[in-house]
Amino acid sequence: MSTTTAPPHPDELAQVDRLLAHFDHLEAQLQEVRAGLTESHRLATLGTIATIIAHEYNNILTPMISYAQLALANPDDAALNRKALEKALSGAERAAHISSSLLGFARDEPNQTQANLPTVVDESLACLGRDPKRDGINLTLDIPDVTVAINPLDLQQVLLNLVLNARKAMTRGGALRITGQVNNDHVALDIADTGPGIPDAIRERLFEPFVTHELTDTPAPGSQKGTGLGLCICRDLLTRAGGKINVTSPPGQGATFHLQLPIGG
Repeated sequence: MSTTTAPPHPDELAQVDRLLAHFDHLEAQLQEVRAGLTESHRLATLGTIATIIAHEYNNILTPMISYAQLALANPDDAALNRKALEKALSGAERAAHISSSLLGFARDEPNQTQANLPTVVDESLACLGRDPKRDGINLTLDIPDVTVAINPLDLQQVLLNLVLNARKAMTRGGALRITGQVNNDHVALDIADTGPGIPDAIRERLFEPFVTHELTDTPAPGSQKGTGLGLCICRDLLTRAGGKINVTSPPGQGATFHLQLPIGG
């Protein structure tokens, strides 16, 4: 005995079309929310950096002002005048480099899909405006000169988030290592600190939204309590570019974030 299936009723087809259109609308709204959260996190990062830079700019300007005052008080001292000019030039160049890196981070360039890895790392560190040694942190860099397939601003946002977290974790000083290695079609980039590490219960959920914790009792200068969105956004930015991120943190031995970045063309 053969059976035949009745064709779907036009009303049923119309209902399916309405549901599909509704799902498309929800997907578009979700993409807008994700973009808004990413932009909000970038602005929050800028706020944290601005506090750090304010202190560093004061360190740059203080010797410039002091030498300028001495030079004005001793106009016939050629050696002193030259020293004042050298201090002014050095300070101005450093301030300009910090400002340029910060403006680059604030500028939206969505059409870029390639980034030179050493350049983005350098600009990310320059955005902080402060030598890690001033906070007792020994920085080690070993970055391959390679192009990766990701928007430079997105990668910079990821790196700044990880470096700021590492700095926050090492309030009493320590070591920060940023190292990379080319493996076939991707770059393995590690950001490792010697802070107190991440508790097991939190580490398993670290990249989920709104998961946050305080690693230290004494916050770093200019730091604020996180929202728990930073690492979730980092994972989202990397995933969209075809990359990955995970973390290892043996008890009491700091934390290492492992990034996998696709090689660019």
